[in-house]
Amino acid sequence: MIPIIWRFLLSQYLKVMLFCVVAFVAVLLTTRLDDVAHFAALDPTLGIIFLFILYQIPYILPIAIPVACLISSILLVQSLSKTHELTALRASGIAIRDFISPILIAASFLSVINFYIVSELATTSHLSTSVWKSELRSINPLLLLRNKHLMNLKGAYFDAMGDSRIGESAGKVVMAVPNRSNGRINLLLADELQSDQDTFVGKGVSLISTLEANGADDFDQIIIENIEETQASSADFSQLLQRKVWRVNNDHLRMPLLISRLQEEKAALLSATSPLEGKTIQKSIDRCYAEIIRRISVAVAALTFTLLGTSFGISISRNRSNLSVFYVIGLAAMYLISYFVARGLDHRLFASALIYIVPHFILVALSIWTLKRISKGIE
Repeated sequence: MIPIIWRFLLSQYLKVMLFCVVAFVAVLLTTRLDDVAHFAALDPTLGIIFLFILYQIPYILPIAIPVACLISSILLVQSLSKTHELTALRASGIAIRDFISPILIAASFLSVINFYIVSELATTSHLSTSVWKSELRSINPLLLLRNKHLMNLKGAYFDAMGDSRIGESAGKVVMAVPNRSNGRINLLLADELQSDQDTFVGKGVSLISTLEANGADDFDQIIIENIEETQASSADFSQLLQRKVWRVNNDHLRMPLLISRLQEEKAALLSATSPLEGKTIQKSIDRCYAEIIRRISVAVAALTFTLLGTSFGISISRNRSNLSVFYVIGLAAMYLISYFVARGLDHRLFASALIYIVPHFILVALSIWTLKRISKGIE
């Protein structure tokens, strides 16, 4: 008898959960269409665009799975309560803990799967998409110039005030680049810039630069160059702007690599030569620990949310009330808000760890308290 009940409960729970996951992925993918459009503007192949879209799914699953578990569990127990099947099960001698055990076991396996997704699949896809963007931008100088983050790192400014086509041409261009040798700024004005796979062409170009003064009291000498048309290799121009060395963030690393980085940072901390260097390394260590705690937190959320849904979804009263649903929504929102707040505090290990962990204890404590009340006939 028990295995039949288990099969029924698991089939209903997993069926709704999978449907919710698919729905969440479909809906949340539409929120990333802007990223997909920007990536498509880099002129990759259709196969790369398709893979880029698929690689967005691992970003969504770590949050979609816990929320789907919550919805599935609460709908299941509400349905059983409404049709009095839960009452019949309890009358036949099946305790509440026996009733929710198969659901929690399934949620435990889902937590393990979610941990694998957030630690392995999501990190790999994140790294791959970042590498693709970097490689495609390095091919096209105009895309590099429109990369605001890169221009800020270089201390440069770029604006196209005329007619432009992303990745192909830019009109009425104003570009300012710092000259590291003399601490001055070089200014470039162009009527039009054009780029293809091999050549970067400028038309109506004016370049204003300076020569360093010979004496302390002398003025800088300004050089103005007017060029009707000039061209250069796209690869050569891109190398002037593209940052060849970029740091792999913690959310790019699979768990073994993240642990390896943590061990390297600990070894570097022991050999630090100055307090400032030690402080910087300690912040990096804190970020590694915070990333590990984040992955564990979002993985365990599948189990925590399932327990929350099963406990607050049970109804034993004759007068049906949806008040418990609002409690569930509020508690789930509390966890999600805490999760995103903690991500912004990864440099403060103690604060981020508390914000990641404490909501789980709150949800579990409230769920167990509710189940104990229900087992005593109190709702």
